[in-house]
Amino acid sequence: MLKEKNSPSNNLSVLIVEDENIIARDLSRIMKKFGYEVADIVSSGEEVITRAIELEPSLILMDIKLNSKMTGIEAAEEIKKIIDVPIIYITAYADAESIQKAKLTEPFAYIVKPFDEKVLHTSIEITVHKHRIGKKLRERTIELEEEKKKSDILIHNILPKQIVKELRDTGVIKPRDYKMVTLLFTDFQDFSTLSAKMKPNELVSELNGIFIHFDEIVDLCGLEKLKTIGDSYMAGGGFPEECPDHALKVVKAAIEMQDYITERNKKSRLKWPMRVGVHSGNVVAGVIGKNKMTYDVWGNTVNIANRMESNGRPGKVNISSATYNLIKDYYECDFYDTLKLSDKKKIDMYFITGTKS
Repeated sequence: MLKEKNSPSNNLSVLIVEDENIIARDLSRIMKKFGYEVADIVSSGEEVITRAIELEPSLILMDIKLNSKMTGIEAAEEIKKIIDVPIIYITAYADAESIQKAKLTEPFAYIVKPFDEKVLHTSIEITVHKHRIGKKLRERTIELEEEKKKSDILIHNILPKQIVKELRDTGVIKPRDYKMVTLLFTDFQDFSTLSAKMKPNELVSELNGIFIHFDEIVDLCGLEKLKTIGDSYMAGGGFPEECPDHALKVVKAAIEMQDYITERNKKSRLKWPMRVGVHSGNVVAGVIGKNKMTYDVWGNTVNIANRMESNGRPGKVNISSATYNLIKDYYECDFYDTLKLSDKKKIDMYFITGTKS
């Protein structure tokens, strides 16, 4: 992590790096004349690194050829890795090779001896101003990056990553028809009665703890959470990214949710009898509206999945015949009942009783 130093120009601290005493003293006199503080005068590359870290000067005036194994350019390279301080080279060398090497350290100025005091003063003032502006820009860039990270986390909590990518790439989210997905609904029996006996804060805390655990199950099973409606939780598989084993994933999640509630009810003072319903079929998925957008699914499959839940039993995972046909080779199921639909059709329902060996 780079340390940063930013003093006002009328209270600048300058570290002078010069191995000729006469020039060093002259530079010190000039700095004081300009109203700057001389933090120290050093004559070697090794020493300037140590002192720069200790003093955190506002500016370093650096000679290139020093009375040490390390040159001023090499010292500047090391300093840049540790502390963010502007460097001005003041040197007698104006050859192309020296200038090229100096460029690699990104100095704020390169002044050739003998120098004009006014030129040096102007270079220092411009250097300090540019460094201060650069620091503010870097700080603002970091702030914007942090805000972007927060925004990304927020939008990914609202919309699936594929939908976020589509929105960023095209500016719109087109509805999409999925021929086969699996949906899951949960709901607590007698929720109104239970909630009436609880304080609002206690109720929200209980639901939050349960739904956070459901979120973890949904993530681990590779599913998509759609929403919570009161005490109901809705999720599914096979969208927005299609997968052939969506029914198996959803049933696995449904069993884990029911197992979690069963174990929780054994230990908790508050008992939450929960029904879970699952159905497979086609849906249209997408985002509608402009304000408070949510990713959702529509179609008769949604209604039937909800009916599977409402017509199930607490502690059971109730699946439709459509889902049963997709998972029957992997799970043991018992026929439960036949549900009459509004269009005069009927659909068989099954309880999951275990896995097949």
